[in-house]
Amino acid sequence: MKALSTVIITFNEEDKIARCIKSASAISDEVVLVDSFSTDRTVEIAESLGATIYQNEFLGFIKQRGLSISKASHDLVLALDADEYLDEELIAEIKKVKENATADCYKLNRISSLAGHWLKWGTWYPHRIIRLFDKSKAVASGNPPHDRIEPKAGATVKSLKGLLRHEAYDTIEDRMKGMRKHALTAANHRINLGKSSFLLKVYVKTAWKFFHEYFIRMGFLDGYYGYVAAKSCAVYIWVRERAMIDGK
Repeated sequence: MKALSTVIITFNEEDKIARCIKSASAISDEVVLVDSFSTDRTVEIAESLGATIYQNEFLGFIKQRGLSISKASHDLVLALDADEYLDEELIAEIKKVKENATADCYKLNRISSLAGHWLKWGTWYPHRIIRLFDKSKAVASGNPPHDRIEPKAGATVKSLKGLLRHEAYDTIEDRMKGMRKHALTAANHRINLGKSSFLLKVYVKTAWKFFHEYFIRMGFLDGYYGYVAAKSCAVYIWVRERAMIDGK
């Protein structure tokens, strides 16, 4: 049976870290946290649950994810955020991988919540992402602020059943605040790459994003929260593109 390391990046997650670690402990041979000097009880709680702690200044999601992977003792790695946890079906699926791995990387079905509502439509679900992998066959990549695990050339990829539950935003206000922060980070990244925008593009891309999320991907089936999710995705595009025009 393969040994598995779960690696988690954290900052001030005392309300959620216990559930994350407890769900991962069912299939983990070690749990490793890379913490960005939390000022709450995140580290204390994680240590009480047997996690190994490393402290490091936040390097951005991509580099921080890569750092956490480098701290894993085992080749098979499960990479999590503190606000994520595994359901029972996914735990059972990962146990099967430990017993008989048939691929190098595995896609998990992530479902996210907004103010306590699990979003089942729009582009929020199913969000299939690689989070379980042989660390010699994958690398932390992405476009700031978003990170992803990218399989290396020739690596095989399969999908697992079950859900990776992601309690993304506790309130609508949290979503709007986080969205703006991420949009500005994305804008700065694009500006550094020499990209630009213009006013017509801002309006067209913003309108299209809402239409795609709410109608084409049927976000309206999530009711009020589907509308909020679609609108916030559209506002993300607006903020990002306007910031690129303003050069911020």
